[in-house]
Amino acid sequence: MIQSAAQIAAHPEKPFTQIFDWPQLKGFYRLCNQEAATLKAIQTPHWNQTRQVMGQHPVVLILHDTTELDFTSHLALDGTGPIGDGHGRGFLQHNSLAVVPNPRQVLGLAYQQIELRREAPEHETASQRRSRERESKLWIRGIEATGRPPSGSQWVDVGDRGADIYEAMLASQNQGHAFVFRVAQDRQVWVDAKGETKKKLREYACSLASQGQDEVEISARGGRASRVAQVHLAATPVWIPAPTGTPRRQAQPVVAAWVIRIWEPDPPVGVEALEWILVTSVPTQTIVQIRERRDWYACRWMVEVYHDIEKNGCSEEDRRFENAARMTACLAILALVAVRIFQLRTALTSQPDAAATEVASADEIAVVKKWVEHRGRKRFTVRDFVRGVASLGGFLGRKGDGDPGVRTLWRGYQRLQDLLLGYRIHKNDVGNR
Repeated sequence: MIQSAAQIAAHPEKPFTQIFDWPQLKGFYRLCNQEAATLKAIQTPHWNQTRQVMGQHPVVLILHDTTELDFTSHLALDGTGPIGDGHGRGFLQHNSLAVVPNPRQVLGLAYQQIELRREAPEHETASQRRSRERESKLWIRGIEATGRPPSGSQWVDVGDRGADIYEAMLASQNQGHAFVFRVAQDRQVWVDAKGETKKKLREYACSLASQGQDEVEISARGGRASRVAQVHLAATPVWIPAPTGTPRRQAQPVVAAWVIRIWEPDPPVGVEALEWILVTSVPTQTIVQIRERRDWYACRWMVEVYHDIEKNGCSEEDRRFENAARMTACLAILALVAVRIFQLRTALTSQPDAAATEVASADEIAVVKKWVEHRGRKRFTVRDFVRGVASLGGFLGRKGDGDPGVRTLWRGYQRLQDLLLGYRIHKNDVGNR
């Protein structure tokens, strides 16, 4: 499996028929066809290694998010479920990606789940719908599976609106984690520890007076231009009881939390104002603390970038197997390849001045050095290597260009693998003379 993954990592965007020769391809298909080749079996060593590294950092964010893998056009694939509006077919993939917030660094997947969305039975009653396992379980399982942090390390579960469920808050605290979730439910909360005063969460958050101002960088997305929003910030403590309908509700714990509101009072004309209402278990009173929690939540975009690398870089949705078990094994390998690419990109900002050997092999460094005409006048750093790889993908590195994007780096990485093949053939020929 390790050898197959390494070969796929060299050319992750290519069809397997272009990566493997015929005997290797048959071996890879046999691997994916093994009953033991489950997502858990393939990824557990990676999960364990990631969690071990997580324990070496004072603060680690676990970014939880679900994405849909679309195989609607793959008519021969058996075992898919409905996605999108119900007319598409594919899988749900829920990722728990571990990152260091400052400087931003990808540590790896702490856990991953691939699930089918179940068809809703015809004539299902409200009672039956409530008793059926919901997709919200993905968030809870993702939190519980990562385990407890060691002493001296704080692990923070970060999630968008889908994570805003009472059970996920409890799961996070039961694991010894903290959490930062974006509010989706306008639940009733207590504004004092005894519950003598109760208010709707959104209304209460919107009533808070500004404690200070700051900026939020909004990235370009879906045709939306990037911009910097001038925002106000505020926070206050709240207490969250179990929701109505919870069994033995009065006996359930009340979650002590802080609600944070980050809002843009004067957006540009024709632009939707930014507003984040967050709930966190981490005490948040000062403006410095509010800014830190805001920055934690802002890291959530990293899991979206990871999904983009999986789909557009590793071409996960273009793979062709005939049943869900085989496809899941293939996807489990590709998901780890995507982590490697993302780690390379974040290393450019997290450890730019470290030696290039921290992120690359000796052969990779030799080829990139030759490409950028590095003549040994100085140390060859992570920055030198990553920007050199990006230049293979068309990055010009002009003044004002900034750092290369993921896709430019991706193209360069593919070209590097082709150059490596020629380099190694030449090196072997020289060595055999």
